[in-house]
Amino acid sequence: MNVSARADHTSAADPLRSVYLMLVAEELIPGEARGQFSYLQPLAADLLAGVALDTPDQVRVLDDRDVTLVEWESLMAAARRNLLSEPVNYDTVELPGGAVLHILGHPESVFAASKVLVFEETVRAADGPEIPDEGVLLVVPNRHNLVFYPLTGKHVPEAVNSLAQFGQGAYEDGPGRLSPRVFWWRAGVLTSITLFDQESRTMRISPPDELMMIMRRLAGSAG
Repeated sequence: MNVSARADHTSAADPLRSVYLMLVAEELIPGEARGQFSYLQPLAADLLAGVALDTPDQVRVLDDRDVTLVEWESLMAAARRNLLSEPVNYDTVELPGGAVLHILGHPESVFAASKVLVFEETVRAADGPEIPDEGVLLVVPNRHNLVFYPLTGKHVPEAVNSLAQFGQGAYEDGPGRLSPRVFWWRAGVLTSITLFDQESRTMRISPPDELMMIMRRLAGSAG
């Protein structure tokens, strides 16, 4: 992926055929270029939401000048429509303790993880599980993978641990890394439940109080 403070604006002259909503790793935007990407929306820790132009040569995150070249609502509608139509594979994996993780991914798509921006529609189109009111736990370690666990069963501890391990490993392996964190998705809102200890350089899971109550209730259903 190419993010540059000096973009080729000719490629954005007619972007609607090839624009996509896209997750952008915050670390991908150089500090000196932040002012040229001010339209990017903070989504959660480490992650921004933006629009990318997919060309035969590169995938380029649009900058502020690019997005002024077309009417905003039209740009966003096209970017959302194109992301929804992007092919993605759906699969499940059952862990040894019984937790079932759901996987949306594609090794050749740089927009697979960005499906979190149209999460409910994507899961429904893939004939995935029903999304509960409590939401899901998920990881988007790189642009090719979105792995989630619906908050409906008693296997929450196993699912959290597995998501955290997979998220960290896939983030470190790359390519196209986004975030090693575990997130809570609920009604379109994404919240990090991973905290970094800067001194020990380790991560731990620290859910907000509401989510902790949900997780304890679900884990307690084992009895």
